[in-house]
Amino acid sequence: MTSPNTIQRSGQADWTLMTTIHQALRRDLDQLLHTTASHAAAFARWRLFRDQLRLHLAAEQAAVWPLARAKLTGEPRGQALIDAMEDEYQLIAPLLAVTDDAFTMNTDPVRLRQLLARLATRLGSHLAHEEADALPLLGQIISQRELRQITTAVRGGRGPRRAALTLPWALAHAGPQDRAHVLSQLPAPARLLYQRVWLPRFTGDSAGVTSTG
Repeated sequence: MTSPNTIQRSGQADWTLMTTIHQALRRDLDQLLHTTASHAAAFARWRLFRDQLRLHLAAEQAAVWPLARAKLTGEPRGQALIDAMEDEYQLIAPLLAVTDDAFTMNTDPVRLRQLLARLATRLGSHLAHEEADALPLLGQIISQRELRQITTAVRGGRGPRRAALTLPWALAHAGPQDRAHVLSQLPAPARLLYQRVWLPRFTGDSAGVTSTG
Protein backbone atom coordinates (compact mmCIF):
# COMPACT_ATOMS: atom_id res chain seq x y z
CA MET A 1 0.00 0.00 0.00
CA THR A 2 1.29 3.47 -0.82
CA SER A 3 2.54 5.45 2.18
CA PRO A 4 0.45 8.56 2.92
CA ASN A 5 3.73 10.54 2.82
CA THR A 6 4.77 9.31 -0.63
CA ILE A 7 5.45 12.17 -3.04
CA GLN A 8 3.11 12.15 -5.97
CA ARG A 9 3.66 13.89 -9.31
CA SER A 10 1.06 13.04 -11.91
CA GLY A 11 0.27 10.00 -9.76
CA GLN A 12 3.91 8.87 -9.53
CA ALA A 13 6.95 9.60 -7.37
CA ASP A 14 9.17 12.27 -8.85
CA TRP A 15 12.19 10.56 -10.43
CA THR A 16 13.13 13.45 -12.74
CA LEU A 17 16.75 13.67 -11.60
CA MET A 18 17.21 9.90 -11.67
CA THR A 19 15.90 9.53 -15.21
CA THR A 20 17.81 12.63 -16.36
CA ILE A 21 21.04 10.99 -15.19
CA HIS A 22 20.04 7.78 -16.94
CA GLN A 23 19.47 9.69 -20.17
CA ALA A 24 22.89 11.35 -19.83
CA LEU A 25 24.52 7.93 -19.45
CA ARG A 26 22.74 6.67 -22.57
CA ARG A 27 23.71 9.86 -24.43
CA ASP A 28 27.40 9.56 -23.60
CA LEU A 29 27.61 5.91 -24.59
CA ASP A 30 25.82 6.54 -27.86
CA GLN A 31 28.17 9.41 -28.69
CA LEU A 32 31.21 7.31 -27.81
CA LEU A 33 29.95 4.53 -30.06
CA HIS A 34 29.59 6.86 -33.02
CA THR A 35 32.50 9.23 -32.46
CA THR A 36 34.96 10.13 -35.19
CA ALA A 37 37.15 12.12 -32.78
CA SER A 38 40.74 11.33 -31.87
CA HIS A 39 41.48 8.67 -29.31
CA ALA A 40 42.57 11.35 -26.83
CA ALA A 41 39.25 13.22 -27.14
CA ALA A 42 37.21 10.01 -26.94
CA PHE A 43 39.24 8.84 -23.94
CA ALA A 44 38.53 12.11 -22.13
CA ARG A 45 34.81 11.69 -22.84
CA TRP A 46 35.00 8.08 -21.69
CA ARG A 47 36.57 9.08 -18.35
CA LEU A 48 33.76 11.56 -17.76
CA PHE A 49 31.15 8.89 -18.50
CA ARG A 50 32.98 6.19 -16.52
CA ASP A 51 33.28 8.34 -13.41
CA GLN A 52 29.64 9.42 -13.51
CA LEU A 53 28.44 5.84 -14.01
CA ARG A 54 30.53 4.57 -11.11
CA LEU A 55 29.29 7.34 -8.85
CA HIS A 56 25.67 6.77 -9.86
CA LEU A 57 25.78 3.02 -9.34
CA ALA A 58 27.51 3.51 -5.98
CA ALA A 59 24.83 5.99 -4.90
CA GLU A 60 22.10 3.50 -5.80
CA GLN A 61 23.93 0.69 -4.00
CA ALA A 62 24.15 2.85 -0.87
CA ALA A 63 20.88 4.78 -0.86
CA VAL A 64 18.31 2.93 -2.99
CA TRP A 65 18.54 -0.84 -2.94
CA PRO A 66 19.14 -1.38 0.80
CA LEU A 67 16.18 0.88 1.56
CA ALA A 68 14.02 -0.92 -0.97
CA ARG A 69 14.99 -4.32 0.39
CA ALA A 70 14.10 -3.28 3.93
CA LYS A 71 10.78 -1.81 2.78
CA LEU A 72 9.93 -4.98 0.88
CA THR A 73 10.55 -7.42 3.72
CA GLY A 74 8.09 -10.27 3.38
CA GLU A 75 7.38 -9.44 -0.29
CA PRO A 76 9.01 -12.19 -2.42
CA ARG A 77 8.32 -10.53 -5.75
CA GLY A 78 9.74 -7.23 -4.56
CA GLN A 79 12.81 -8.94 -3.12
CA ALA A 80 13.33 -10.75 -6.42
CA LEU A 81 13.25 -7.42 -8.25
CA ILE A 82 15.91 -5.96 -5.96
CA ASP A 83 17.97 -9.14 -6.45
CA ALA A 84 17.73 -8.55 -10.20
CA MET A 85 18.86 -4.93 -9.86
CA GLU A 86 21.91 -5.99 -7.88
CA ASP A 87 22.67 -8.91 -10.23
CA GLU A 88 22.58 -6.54 -13.20
CA TYR A 89 25.04 -4.25 -11.42
CA GLN A 90 27.39 -7.21 -11.01
CA LEU A 91 27.27 -7.74 -14.78
CA ILE A 92 27.91 -4.09 -15.62
CA ALA A 93 30.92 -3.52 -13.37
CA PRO A 94 33.31 -6.04 -15.01
CA LEU A 95 32.39 -4.87 -18.50
CA LEU A 96 32.99 -1.27 -17.45
CA ALA A 97 36.45 -2.27 -16.15
CA VAL A 98 37.34 -4.17 -19.35
CA THR A 99 36.28 -1.24 -21.52
CA ASP A 100 38.26 1.15 -19.36
CA ASP A 101 41.35 -1.04 -19.81
CA ALA A 102 40.76 -1.03 -23.56
CA PHE A 103 40.68 2.77 -23.65
CA THR A 104 43.79 3.00 -21.47
CA MET A 105 45.73 0.61 -23.72
CA ASN A 106 44.48 2.30 -26.91
CA THR A 107 42.95 -0.95 -28.12
CA ASP A 108 42.04 -1.46 -31.77
CA PRO A 109 39.02 0.77 -32.56
CA VAL A 110 36.96 -2.17 -33.82
CA ARG A 111 37.45 -4.04 -30.53
CA LEU A 112 36.74 -0.89 -28.57
CA ARG A 113 33.45 -0.35 -30.37
CA GLN A 114 32.48 -3.96 -29.70
CA LEU A 115 33.04 -3.43 -25.98
CA LEU A 116 31.14 -0.15 -26.01
CA ALA A 117 28.24 -1.80 -27.83
CA ARG A 118 28.12 -4.60 -25.25
CA LEU A 119 28.21 -2.07 -22.42
CA ALA A 120 25.50 0.02 -24.07
CA THR A 121 23.27 -3.05 -24.39
CA ARG A 122 23.85 -4.24 -20.84
CA LEU A 123 23.54 -0.82 -19.22
CA GLY A 124 20.58 0.13 -21.39
CA SER A 125 18.77 -3.05 -20.38
CA HIS A 126 19.43 -2.35 -16.70
CA LEU A 127 18.27 1.27 -16.87
CA ALA A 128 15.12 0.29 -18.77
CA HIS A 129 14.35 -2.43 -16.21
CA GLU A 130 14.91 -0.02 -13.35
CA GLU A 131 12.69 2.65 -14.90
CA ALA A 132 9.91 0.25 -15.89
CA ASP A 133 9.72 -1.82 -12.72
CA ALA A 134 11.92 -0.74 -9.82
CA LEU A 135 11.27 2.99 -9.73
CA PRO A 136 7.46 2.66 -9.98
CA LEU A 137 7.51 0.10 -7.16
CA LEU A 138 9.73 2.32 -5.04
CA GLY A 139 7.38 5.21 -5.67
CA GLN A 140 4.63 3.25 -3.95
CA ILE A 141 6.55 2.44 -0.78
CA ILE A 142 8.91 5.32 0.04
CA SER A 143 8.13 8.43 2.03
CA GLN A 144 8.70 12.03 1.06
CA ARG A 145 11.74 12.19 3.31
CA GLU A 146 13.19 9.00 1.84
CA LEU A 147 12.75 10.25 -1.72
CA ARG A 148 14.54 13.48 -0.79
CA GLN A 149 17.39 11.42 0.65
CA ILE A 150 17.67 9.37 -2.55
CA THR A 151 17.62 12.52 -4.68
CA THR A 152 20.37 14.03 -2.55
CA ALA A 153 22.46 10.87 -2.85
CA VAL A 154 22.23 10.57 -6.64
CA ARG A 155 22.89 14.31 -6.98
CA GLY A 156 26.18 13.85 -5.14
CA GLY A 157 25.50 13.93 -1.43
CA ARG A 158 25.01 16.86 0.91
CA GLY A 159 28.22 18.66 0.01
CA PRO A 160 28.56 20.63 -3.23
CA ARG A 161 31.72 18.99 -4.61
CA ARG A 162 30.15 16.11 -6.52
CA ALA A 163 26.95 17.95 -7.39
CA ALA A 164 29.13 20.59 -9.04
CA LEU A 165 30.25 17.90 -11.49
CA THR A 166 27.15 15.74 -11.78
CA LEU A 167 24.46 18.36 -12.33
CA PRO A 168 26.00 20.28 -15.27
CA TRP A 169 26.89 16.96 -16.93
CA ALA A 170 23.43 15.44 -16.41
CA LEU A 171 21.56 18.58 -17.48
CA ALA A 172 23.74 19.36 -20.51
CA HIS A 173 21.16 18.04 -22.97
CA ALA A 174 18.09 17.81 -20.76
CA GLY A 175 14.89 19.47 -21.88
CA PRO A 176 14.17 22.91 -20.42
CA GLN A 177 11.28 21.63 -18.29
CA ASP A 178 13.34 18.83 -16.72
CA ARG A 179 16.32 21.15 -16.23
CA ALA A 180 14.20 23.77 -14.50
CA HIS A 181 12.54 21.12 -12.32
CA VAL A 182 15.82 19.57 -11.19
CA LEU A 183 17.29 22.98 -10.40
CA SER A 184 14.15 23.95 -8.47
CA GLN A 185 14.95 21.14 -6.02
CA LEU A 186 18.24 22.79 -5.06
CA PRO A 187 18.58 25.35 -2.27
CA ALA A 188 18.81 28.91 -3.59
CA PRO A 189 22.57 29.19 -2.92
CA ALA A 190 23.23 25.99 -4.90
CA ARG A 191 21.13 27.25 -7.82
CA LEU A 192 23.24 30.39 -7.87
CA LEU A 193 26.43 28.32 -7.79
CA TYR A 194 25.12 26.22 -10.68
CA GLN A 195 24.46 29.26 -12.85
CA ARG A 196 27.56 31.28 -11.98
CA VAL A 197 30.22 28.66 -11.23
CA TRP A 198 29.38 25.02 -11.92
CA LEU A 199 27.86 25.35 -15.39
CA PRO A 200 30.46 27.81 -16.79
CA ARG A 201 33.28 25.66 -15.40
CA PHE A 202 31.81 22.46 -16.85
CA THR A 203 31.24 24.14 -20.22
CA GLY A 204 34.82 25.34 -20.32
CA ASP A 205 36.33 22.07 -19.12
CA SER A 206 34.25 19.94 -21.49
CA ALA A 207 34.90 21.97 -24.63
CA GLY A 208 36.44 19.44 -26.96
CA VAL A 209 35.61 16.59 -24.55
CA THR A 210 31.90 16.53 -25.33
CA SER A 211 32.49 17.22 -29.03
CA THR A 212 33.34 13.65 -29.94
CA GLY A 213 31.97 13.68 -33.45
